[in-house]
Amino acid sequence: MERCVVALTSSSVNEEAYKEIQTQLDANEVKPILLIITTEVDMLWYFAQKLQQRYPDAVVIGSTTYINYSSEGYSHCGASVMAINSGIEVAAGIIFDVDRHPSMYKAHIKQALDKLSTYENTCCLEFVTSFGKGEELVLDTFEEALEGTGIRVAGGSAGSPSDHRESFVSLGKDLYKQSCVFVFIHNLEGKIGFFRENVYKPTSYKFTATYVDCEERLVVEYNNKPAAEILAQTLNVPLDQLKDNLFQHPMGRLVDGDIYITSADQLFEDGSISYFSRIYNHTKMLLLEPDDVRRVWKETANRVANQMKNTAFSISINCFLRTMLFESENCFGEFVNQLRCYGHFIGVSGYGEQLDFIHLNQTMVLLVFE
Repeated sequence: MERCVVALTSSSVNEEAYKEIQTQLDANEVKPILLIITTEVDMLWYFAQKLQQRYPDAVVIGSTTYINYSSEGYSHCGASVMAINSGIEVAAGIIFDVDRHPSMYKAHIKQALDKLSTYENTCCLEFVTSFGKGEELVLDTFEEALEGTGIRVAGGSAGSPSDHRESFVSLGKDLYKQSCVFVFIHNLEGKIGFFRENVYKPTSYKFTATYVDCEERLVVEYNNKPAAEILAQTLNVPLDQLKDNLFQHPMGRLVDGDIYITSADQLFEDGSISYFSRIYNHTKMLLLEPDDVRRVWKETANRVANQMKNTAFSISINCFLRTMLFESENCFGEFVNQLRCYGHFIGVSGYGEQLDFIHLNQTMVLLVFE
């Protein structure tokens, strides 16, 4: 029995899709400790129930996704499942009310921590529902609960079709909204590597966010001018064409010399712009542009090879806007092939990425297990 098995189906019919996945899992005689599910929006509830029923002793955790992609291929329809059969210790939990008061459920994190034999070589994988503007609150909760443990957090905001602003996560057989599901994974057979990949690079244009509403993730002004107006002037495009251009030109938050990407969500008539992650008042911002993606992929592969030995399996969290960028350039399949060098893998494509208590956009976060 392999340590990790991945299955994929492109069917949108629940019964047919599950049968295809189960046939693949049975062919490999899996006895999972942990099952990770990614599905299209209308399918997660079915897979969560069926897999938890079939494997009652396993931790079953899942997220909806913009696209299913894994070492078995990719499809906008259907589902992917990763079964990890050996070499790990796990403990899971859930945080409710993520858009308002997730800190009230800090005890759920502590309860899961108490089930671990050690914090060494342990990560926290989490999936949080999108569109509630709660990711930063959730990460603050994890940061407080995990203080002193050395455990790093990595995860993503659940995905959905780009015209469908509703997403779900699951734990066990149950489906959740306005929630974050998480699992601590202790690797018994080596290290866990954490990697962040940007395929955007800085332009020469710099701004300061001078008027913001942090809770609403709204920037009203850059450099004391309406945000949309100054970005349209910078990009030399009409205001009514700005949103399409911001897909290619996200903003980079400059923090301690590092760049954290923030993606525009909506443009408003008063010239303000809402984002998928918070921008704080007086934050220094850089306008970004696409880099050479194939060179970046190669650099990531070299970093992983230099830091990790005997890679067993990996988990990729890839922003849906990166996915759309790769699809527009007809290279998403090439991206999936590149990820195969990190062993069996499963991926989630959603509306945000989280790493080390920071919420990001238009980024890939990669967890690699020896």
